Amino acid sequence: MKKVIATTISLCALTAFNVNASQYNSEQCDINLNGDLRFAENALTLKTKADDEVRITDSYMVFLNGQKLSLSAEETRWVKGYYEGIEQSIPQVMTVAAEGIKIANYAVTEVLRGFLGPQSKVASQLEIKLNDLYGKLKDHVYQNPESLTFDSAKLESELGLGPDFNAEVDLIVSEVMESAMGEFFVQMGRSMLNGDSSIESFEQRMKKMGEAIETKVESQTESIEQEAKKLCEMLTTIDASESNVQKIKGLNDVDIVTRNKNA
Repeated sequence: MKKVIATTISLCALTAFNVNASQYNSEQCDINLNGDLRFAENALTLKTKADDEVRITDSYMVFLNGQKLSLSAEETRWVKGYYEGIEQSIPQVMTVAAEGIKIANYAVTEVLRGFLGPQSKVASQLEIKLNDLYGKLKDHVYQNPESLTFDSAKLESELGLGPDFNAEVDLIVSEVMESAMGEFFVQMGRSMLNGDSSIESFEQRMKKMGEAIETKVESQTESIEQEAKKLCEMLTTIDASESNVQKIKGLNDVDIVTRNKNA
């Protein structure tokens, strides 16, 4: 049971939120995000590894620490591709997040409530946490009707979606499972006192239901895998665009996105 829930919640975290907070991993690629990235009011602002601030407007003008750079036509095309790639990837992040939440909530409904009953407090608490996390991310991204918003620093400080998010997810899963198993064993004890069952029958029930739900969850992951693959392809394109941007004088330290092929 713990394996099923941990797998689905981790899938949600790794492929949806953590992709922009620290790292995205899949069978196709390994994407790392370094430094702060902010997209707001149709402007893209980056902090480079040299701690310089780069601001790109929606007309593809570039400012380095407040000073406008003079770009050639080719350099402007590079900047345009980079800006638009990041802008277009933000809604895809939300799509992956929505798919991840759907799968995680499915696991909550089918697994926890299957074991603990439809009135399980633990299942409801986890479901609320997942929906709340997605709701806060959605509110952040779509807070301005005129422009998408994505601020990696705020996501980390306000929602905890930073480099340590994997550890935070593991902690949530551990805490939930401790509560769930406590709730479950109380129910099991009551049943045994009433002569309704035995430890062996409960173990068999857990095993069979766990296998059945894991199969169902795996079938549902096909959708998120496809969306995550699209996101990976978009980030790969952004990485290529960034390589061109680095050729522009003064922007060689722009290194927000890096991609490494898995061995």
